Amino acid sequence: MFALVVSLMLAQHAPSLADGRAHVRSLREGKVEAKFAPLSRAINSYGIETRMVSESLEPRDTGFTYTRTSAVTNWARGVTITLSLTKTGALESGVIGTAKVEAPTIYARYETLTHFSMPVEGNWHVLWGGHTYEENRHAAVSDMRFALDLWQKKDGGTHRARGLKNEEYYAWNKPVLAPADGVVVSVVNTIEDNKPRRVGVGSLYGNVVVLKHADGEFTLFGHLKRGSVNVKAGDRVTRGQRLARVGNSGMSTEPHLHFHAMDGAEWKRAQGLPLRLCDFTRNGDTVDCEEPVRGDVIAPRSEEASR
Repeated sequence: MFALVVSLMLAQHAPSLADGRAHVRSLREGKVEAKFAPLSRAINSYGIETRMVSESLEPRDTGFTYTRTSAVTNWARGVTITLSLTKTGALESGVIGTAKVEAPTIYARYETLTHFSMPVEGNWHVLWGGHTYEENRHAAVSDMRFALDLWQKKDGGTHRARGLKNEEYYAWNKPVLAPADGVVVSVVNTIEDNKPRRVGVGSLYGNVVVLKHADGEFTLFGHLKRGSVNVKAGDRVTRGQRLARVGNSGMSTEPHLHFHAMDGAEWKRAQGLPLRLCDFTRNGDTVDCEEPVRGDVIAPRSEEASR
């Protein structure tokens, strides 16, 4: 009987996910003991949490470990907060770092119903693309789970001269095209472009266009050049129509195009969809419909897209 009472008492005092959440909230608000102030500052240096991607509470020898992966405003690839809790839920220690595990998804085998064309002209290199974190650093965040980052290279480099100006990058100012017919859902067009190698904070995608296609599929285009967006919310667009130009706004260190598909209009709540492109060449071979991955060199099969 005594053993049963002790067991029940321990069960009543064991921490829950709610305890982990409460500690994270206190750390973000700075309402913690002085010894945890450095951790509080480190967490806030990554900006505001825009969504919780996953969380867990696991037992360990001397207590519990609470792990929380989130999308944040000041770091594109997501962060993971790991807290060590006592057996009664008190905070012992914690760390924060870049998220390095793929976000949970129900869409791993999903094939988009929309046939997406390439949103750019000419040859482009896939900096990040694919399903795993190793080939795609976007994979840790829900909405950009299968996103592509595209840049242009010549003679192994992405820029001429010293690369100190956006105009020296081959991707800069290139047209961004609608990959399929759709309706413009939202637009941002006023954010300053960064100087190369300096990251803007507070706006993840910078200047952005979101399109709605048929069958509940959406596409997002990020880091666009300030003032280059020539569509507005509610506009109907056709495949190949110019939407904007490649820029260096938001969380971007050099001009490139961020492009992803998702299942909703609001990226902070949407889930990413595998991004199959159609009618293009991949490393010199003709492709009907496939997903590009890191290291591929891709180009439209047809160069008849409208500017």
